[in-house]
Amino acid sequence: MTDPLTIEVDGTRTPLVQGRTYRVGGAPDCEIRLPGSAAPAPVLARIRHLHHWTVGGFPGDARIWLGDAEVTGAVVHLRDVPDGTDLVISTPAGRARLHILRGTPPPEARVPRPRADDAGSGSRTHRLGEVTVIGREDADAGPHEHRIAIPGWGVAVEQATLKHVAPGQYHLRDGGRGNGTFVDGRAVSWARITPGMSFSVGRSRFTLVRDGELRERRFATAATLSVWRLSAEHGGGPALRDLSFTVGPGEVLAVLGPSGAGKSSLFKALLGELRVTHGRVTLQGLDSRTDFDQLRLLLGFVPQDDDLHRTLTARQVLDYAARLRLASDTGSALRRAHVDAVCEELGIADRLDVRVERLSGGQRKRVSLALEILGDPSLLMLDEPTSGLDAGAAREVMRTLRGIADRGRTVVLVTHSTDQLVGVDKVLVMAPGGRPVFFGPPGEVLAAFEAPDFPSLMVRIGSAPDTVPDAPRTPADPDTRPDDAGRATAPADTPSAGPATEAKRRPGGRPLRRTAVLVRRELALLHARGPAALAGLMALAVLCGGFAALVASDQGLAVTGPDNPKALQALNLLLIGAVLCGQALTYSNVVSEFTIIRREFRTGVSPGPVIASKFLVHTLVGTAQAGVSVAVFRWIRPGPTPAFGLDATTMTVLPLVGTVVCSMALGLLISATADRLERAVTLATVASVCQVALNGVPFALDGSGLPYWAAMFVPGRWGLAAAAALTDVRRLAPDAAADALWEHGGRQVLIDLGMLALLTAVFVWASWLVLRRRLRPL
Repeated sequence: MTDPLTIEVDGTRTPLVQGRTYRVGGAPDCEIRLPGSAAPAPVLARIRHLHHWTVGGFPGDARIWLGDAEVTGAVVHLRDVPDGTDLVISTPAGRARLHILRGTPPPEARVPRPRADDAGSGSRTHRLGEVTVIGREDADAGPHEHRIAIPGWGVAVEQATLKHVAPGQYHLRDGGRGNGTFVDGRAVSWARITPGMSFSVGRSRFTLVRDGELRERRFATAATLSVWRLSAEHGGGPALRDLSFTVGPGEVLAVLGPSGAGKSSLFKALLGELRVTHGRVTLQGLDSRTDFDQLRLLLGFVPQDDDLHRTLTARQVLDYAARLRLASDTGSALRRAHVDAVCEELGIADRLDVRVERLSGGQRKRVSLALEILGDPSLLMLDEPTSGLDAGAAREVMRTLRGIADRGRTVVLVTHSTDQLVGVDKVLVMAPGGRPVFFGPPGEVLAAFEAPDFPSLMVRIGSAPDTVPDAPRTPADPDTRPDDAGRATAPADTPSAGPATEAKRRPGGRPLRRTAVLVRRELALLHARGPAALAGLMALAVLCGGFAALVASDQGLAVTGPDNPKALQALNLLLIGAVLCGQALTYSNVVSEFTIIRREFRTGVSPGPVIASKFLVHTLVGTAQAGVSVAVFRWIRPGPTPAFGLDATTMTVLPLVGTVVCSMALGLLISATADRLERAVTLATVASVCQVALNGVPFALDGSGLPYWAAMFVPGRWGLAAAAALTDVRRLAPDAAADALWEHGGRQVLIDLGMLALLTAVFVWASWLVLRRRLRPL
């Protein structure tokens, strides 16, 4: 047990209670209030307890002294600090002095209340009413006789309701604004709850003990990661083999090993992206075999590359991430405060309004870290966090990770930089084939293998892995639920069956809300490209309309004489321009952002909102391009003769818009299918050639043969047919091919436009299907 500490500020003593977090500053709600109105900051520091008391979260410009020694790290450790030591925090705005006392304060000392979002684990019992609301504590929630407030950024104000419908029976309904209500490890929209059954919201697990009584077990942010005899396959061969280890709350684990040792495979297995053949993973009482839908909300993964939209500012990147990951009823002020607090802790608060592309490598890594911390994960995983950084930046990143762990998260990182193990608590060394050969403190690694240095050890393990003995297995020690204790200590190869539950599974999390957020981000990305890029898109449309006008005769598309043979050529150029504009908008869109899409998919953003947002935004752009192209043409040449109750402009714009949108949907499919940009360029080129060659102008499509049937799936074919049918091009150009799809009639026009709409829907659906398949390799 840690000796009790007391913090004295200006004569006011505050005892520190384990499990609580204390804010130090001038804000009225700070647990340790600095005197006077000229406090250095509203929140100057945070005092937390894990294995011992630590102080962190200082402003970036602060200097800290503990006694007579200046502290250079991001966290001050109060372990073994002598009684009466002063902690001084100095900023340009002022100085604060905290007097540290060991022992229990007198009874009259002020005892601060704990913060709701940092409440530790424990059990509570609640009395239920006819309707009981479970949700985030909020000042604007309104009065409710029976309300259970729980912490969590993914918890909505009214996350779930429990309604009493009959003796011993309750209806549990999810409000649809948070990150889910879980029964048997699966997100549900509603479920029937009877005595003995359990459900989870946020970090709280509720069990209906009896009619009218609900027991809550609340888990703290810090959690134990337990991996027990984990084996996995990749590509038909072993990727992990009989891997076991345990990492406690607030600890940092470094995973080392030569290439092919399965380091990245470990992360893929934890993320559910690798087929696990044996063993299990538990975190915060959740078993990966049965509770993965809920477990994934507790995982944060920072990839090796900084998968960020580089044309946006850091604030924009983090704000859109917060909108996607936090409960949808989180207000803008609260969301912004959360982003600012996370960035303050990571030391990038002063770089929020800088474009990501202009940040240094270390700063981009911190933005990437902040992206995951926003979702309040218990386990933070990092793949090569110091890759590409100089020694100084790498050391700062490792210090940042140590601070993150000290603030109550479990950190696991893969690294090749064996000289950057500062602050690491445990090391896992793996041999090729995913076999563990060491697990323990970093100071004992080299001695265990009698190796002079880490490079020599990696060479030995990589060249002769069979000569290296297996690491001793560590016992699994998961933070289990009370009713899972027996199952947790007796590993099984297959998940045990849960209780029979009458429930309806919840569909993909908040698709409409996330689509709206992604639409806003797509618009921001367009705006970030700058006026020159947007002008370039419109310039392409101007060229298409201008060239078509130059080819056309003075009659344009009208019927003012016996014939107008150049009308077909003008229509053809307009439609070719629409095809090229549409495909150019999207053929590179998904493939260039695939790493970002995959990262967000891990946090619950499904492919549907991704495809929908890109389709909606680029439909607007494509429609604008079609309008500009027609406007330029009509400015130079007359339009078609009005027919079917439509004016000349509408008759010209309608088929062009349909062609642009359909071609843009085809571009989305190409982009979702291609695994790299070069392949997307090749596929888009082939598609463009097919659209020009199979639209019915270069040669007749007579209703038989491969070209005819292939043309059925070409947007350019149906776009030109719709334009030709509307303008009566067979009359304008009697020498043109007698194509049945060009017949001047209302029925034929509807068929041609209907086929464009059908192909658009097919391409969008196929894009979603392909992207979903790529994101779910299992």
